[in-house]
Amino acid sequence: MDNSPRWSNNTKFIVMLAILAVVGSFLIRFQVLIMPLIMSVILAYLLNPLVTALSGHLRISRVFAALILYSILFLLLVGLLGGAGLLLQQQLSGMLAATMAFINGMPGWINTFAAHPVTIGPFTFDLSTINTALLPTARDWIGQFTRWMAGAASGVASFLGWTVFVFIIALYLLHDMDALENGLLQLVPESSRPDARRLLKELGPIWDAFLRGQLLLCLIMGVTIGSLTALLGVRYALILGVIATLTEFVPVIGANVIGIIIFFVAFFQPSNWFGLSPIVYAVVVTAIAGTMQQLKGYILIPRIMGDRLRIHPVIMIVGALIGVVLLGLPGLLLHGPIIATLRLFGDYIRAKLLSLPPWPEQDERGAELPAGRVVGCRPAKESDKQDVLDMTARTWEGHDYIPQVWSEWLADRVGILAAAERNGKVVGIGKLTRLVAGEWWIEGLRVHPDLQGMKIGSLLFEYLLGQWKERGGGMIRLATSSENVQVHHLCDRLGFHPIETFRIMAASPKDRGESAFELITEADAPAAVALSKKSAYNRSVSGLVNTSWRWSRLTEDRMREFIQRGRAWWWKNRAAVLMLYDSDHESEPSLEIAAVLSPATQLAAMLGQARRLAGLSGAARLAWAMPDHPAAADAARRAGFTQDWDGQLWIFERPDPPSAGQTSGSAPTGPGLKRRTVRHPRNDGG
Repeated sequence: MDNSPRWSNNTKFIVMLAILAVVGSFLIRFQVLIMPLIMSVILAYLLNPLVTALSGHLRISRVFAALILYSILFLLLVGLLGGAGLLLQQQLSGMLAATMAFINGMPGWINTFAAHPVTIGPFTFDLSTINTALLPTARDWIGQFTRWMAGAASGVASFLGWTVFVFIIALYLLHDMDALENGLLQLVPESSRPDARRLLKELGPIWDAFLRGQLLLCLIMGVTIGSLTALLGVRYALILGVIATLTEFVPVIGANVIGIIIFFVAFFQPSNWFGLSPIVYAVVVTAIAGTMQQLKGYILIPRIMGDRLRIHPVIMIVGALIGVVLLGLPGLLLHGPIIATLRLFGDYIRAKLLSLPPWPEQDERGAELPAGRVVGCRPAKESDKQDVLDMTARTWEGHDYIPQVWSEWLADRVGILAAAERNGKVVGIGKLTRLVAGEWWIEGLRVHPDLQGMKIGSLLFEYLLGQWKERGGGMIRLATSSENVQVHHLCDRLGFHPIETFRIMAASPKDRGESAFELITEADAPAAVALSKKSAYNRSVSGLVNTSWRWSRLTEDRMREFIQRGRAWWWKNRAAVLMLYDSDHESEPSLEIAAVLSPATQLAAMLGQARRLAGLSGAARLAWAMPDHPAAADAARRAGFTQDWDGQLWIFERPDPPSAGQTSGSAPTGPGLKRRTVRHPRNDGG
């Protein structure tokens, strides 16, 4: 028994604020670590497929595979620097010398330019007055550039040190890469993990398109720009190729930057192979480079990166500026996938706030199964038990009730326990149960956590409906959460419609007080059922009775079942009827209210005395799946009941055949209906 008290919502809120404050202060204090850590994660993400393949083929640990890969990369880098290092150093020295000469010559050019008046039509401008303003500005620029070059030179050692840090952290990330996703999912409540897995699945292509796709795109454009400028006789072609590779990481802006650099390099070089004037030569070279950039946009990007990062250029430019201000260089380099990620989460949050399907394409047509991976549905077998145990061990943090009812469900020959099979393994189950003649219940739908979004749940649902029709049909129902929009749409498509909304309420038993209850006899069953029609409150709700999280119509036969178990009482000389059933809650005995037949004016008093009845029965808790009705809510509150689950339970039903003119919808429209976040362990009908 866990005696640890639960935290209130206020306590949880304060703790979360404190955690956010600590994390925020940590990031501010150690912001110098942000960029290296980001680069470590990126490096690990890029190398993970290679490490996985190497580890699998050589049958070695991931650490050794990563070290082998590091060694290969080091040898390639040494070979590349050895082959092109001298030429690269020469071109870099020449380009820097030309740049410094241009900057140092700026004061003289300004003096020459300002010494001669400029005549435009009838107007003559004397520029000598601006000489005093341009020269100080030019000197400031020269000084800043010189200091930047000195800082860059002195920062080489720091750069090398951080590079070693990045590779070491990436090595540890590669070692535990497979466990990172599961670790992140463990931070998410069990009921939200399918959505979390889907979000991770959607994030993969976004970052894969940017990291691996963008890297390939950068290499292609670097080689292309370097080769073209070399063929056109532009100096420093190798350096231009390297710059093109680096600037390609900055979409939109990078292409303009490399275009400007190419223009000035071509314009200021002393001569060219074609004998063109400097300005014409610079325009021609820049135009050819710009054409390659356009071809990249129309041909390479769609093929390499797809449409995952198709974002309006204005948003990209603004995002780059915001990224630089907030995150510096990481924000500039990664603003594309960050914007795409924010768009993904924004669309998901908007859908949840508006109670829309977060994955509409999945709701409408379902996800396509990969070729050759067929899922078939069949009756479950005893040999399926281990697969089911493995699957349900990952449901509700290992507290799924399916293992306890497996044998009972498997032995049911009136209903059916169905299994979905894929590649010889059970990947989903569902149960069709007959409650009474002509009334059926769908429950226990489970799909393997790793295969969410593959339409397995829909296949099981339709298979169970087929079995229901083969067994004579009738009325079929299920319960699901008010937030399970996918199931709502599936019910709508298959002819179900919502009939009732419940809220889960609970109260502690009373040790003192009167209890004016009297057990009902079988002879009084008709009179007890007839009581449900004597008040406006009882006529306004569905009249369903809860039998261990299965709801059916209240009939005389159903009443007699409760009477035979000693769980049906008259209250105050037959003014009301109370029906209960036994259950367990957190390993303690609990009583659940199956049905309440009472005038609304007496409901609160009867519920208050029901707590005394629960105390006399030795229960540790009295719970009620309360119809979401104003009269019931007011009475439950006055009787000391509180909401035990922040959400609603919806009951859907479908007759066979569906009634003519029946309309279906995705939400009940009864009084007090509000959608809230649902986290309830028995919300398993859909």
